[in-house]
Amino acid sequence: MGVKKNVSLIMLSTIGWLVLGLGRVSSTTSHIVGEEMGWNLPPYPGFYDEWAKKRSFAVGDVLVFRYHAGLNTVVMVDRNDYEQCTSKNILRTFFLGNSSVTLEKPGDFFFFSSVGKHCEAGQKLHIIVPLPHANN
Repeated sequence: MGVKKNVSLIMLSTIGWLVLGLGRVSSTTSHIVGEEMGWNLPPYPGFYDEWAKKRSFAVGDVLVFRYHAGLNTVVMVDRNDYEQCTSKNILRTFFLGNSSVTLEKPGDFFFFSSVGKHCEAGQKLHIIVPLPHANN
């Protein structure tokens, strides 16, 4: 009788951990950058910084940049290019409109529009993805 009880507890515990694990896998979030505004020349320079500060980002989340091809771009760059609005070390480029970027690892991610002086006018975004919490 004691062995059956222990096996039952182990099975229930295993099922519980599986359910919790599956919940984490499916809990990714899609973030529409700029919400209704989309990825366009912002009304003021800190617009996208304010948008990002109101959100929590996690590994697996998706950034959705809504823009029209030919009117905007999204470039992923390093910190220096982001701060200087330069394109010396472009990591990825999107220009076909409505682009999605999956945040595949923890760290800092930097984006801006490479059209004209859009970056200097504040069309830039810095995202921080924290390390996942360890399970206790």
